[in-house]
Amino acid sequence: MDIFDSAVRTKGDLAGVFQYEDTATQEATAYFYLHQTEGDQAGSVLGAIHVRSGQWAITEADVAVRWDSGEHRVGLFVFGALVAAFDATTGAKYGGGYSKDFNAEIPWS
Repeated sequence: MDIFDSAVRTKGDLAGVFQYEDTATQEATAYFYLHQTEGDQAGSVLGAIHVRSGQWAITEADVAVRWDSGEHRVGLFVFGALVAAFDATTGAKYGGGYSKDFNAEIPWS
């Protein structure tokens, strides 16, 4: 089963996008992307974080993409835990590259 979730910043300029493609093999992959949603580069991927490879027992209900209170960072939450984030101001990437456990130090407000 493929899983997709996204959240667009209130300004409408950027979106955080999660995509998990379950190919029913070890080639299944999960990525978190930062997309530009307006302007000349609309649709462009500004950054990508590899979250996980291999089959993963998650559903759409287990995943949420949200912006922080100041809309400076967009984060990926899996099972309620923040597992990856982009800082939209600096372009910094946090988290990703997991196998089973999520233990990243990710700034969030």
